[in-house]
Amino acid sequence: MQLELKPYSACEVLVVDDEPISRMLLTSILEPFVKCAAASNGEQAIAYCVKHEPDLVLLDMNMPDVDGLTVCSTLKQNEPTAHIPVVFVTSTIDVETENMCWEVGASDFVLKPVTASTLVHRIKNHLQGKLRTELLQRLTFHDQLTGLYNRLYLSNEIPLLVKQVARDDGMVGIIMMDIDFFKLYNDNYGHLQGDICLQQVASVIGENAKRPKDAAIRFGGEEFMMVLPYTDLNGVKTVAENIVSAIRDENIVHYAGKGGKLSISAGYAVRAASELNSTGVSSLIESADIFLFEAKEAGRNRAVG
Repeated sequence: MQLELKPYSACEVLVVDDEPISRMLLTSILEPFVKCAAASNGEQAIAYCVKHEPDLVLLDMNMPDVDGLTVCSTLKQNEPTAHIPVVFVTSTIDVETENMCWEVGASDFVLKPVTASTLVHRIKNHLQGKLRTELLQRLTFHDQLTGLYNRLYLSNEIPLLVKQVARDDGMVGIIMMDIDFFKLYNDNYGHLQGDICLQQVASVIGENAKRPKDAAIRFGGEEFMMVLPYTDLNGVKTVAENIVSAIRDENIVHYAGKGGKLSISAGYAVRAASELNSTGVSSLIESADIFLFEAKEAGRNRAVG
């Protein structure tokens, strides 16, 4: 799992100002250190943040259509964008305005005319805090061996995702996967090689979590899981079959596997998210687990749902 902080040069700051000269000035100050994007009004800023989730928003407080306070409040009330630090740029600040900034969730503010060195250092400080928080979240919610999400993520974050999908009247799919004859693999090749094998399989599974909300999880040992929100039965079936096929295509040698290759078995199930609000995802996991058992009984190296 990647433990290093992302460099500033890979971070993106969205500069929001209705005045082209101000946008150009702020961007020119920051571009030597970070990647910059720009928006000329509040609606553009909100839409950009929802789609791209920049690392920080540098936001003009006074704009004609949607003012900065409203933009910040909207971002903080939207779960996918709530974590983005917002730094206001304002020409005047009094106690009342300052308090309003904090109340809508701002991280900081800088005064116009902007001092370049002050702006750069404040932006770097807030990026550093965000990057450290993200690193802590990776350590908390990710399996250290494979880098996939772990059981804590499943129990803490997936229920929140299910509630969001339920509000949108969507479906949730789950794929349960198990490496075929993995104990024999460990016994023959050793546990160190077994760990490498787990990493290879996890990498393939992770590559199939293509959308931001898709979650690839190490369920335990050689068991893996994929949570696919907003996906119907055909979509989940396609992903499950693609993963099974991709593992075979890796050509990982396994003396006890079919044709001397490592394989996985998968079971999948889909349900309306609204049905899971009361029962939780455990009932859907159980359904997928039953199909996983059927896949193994049917000869392994296949997906059943």
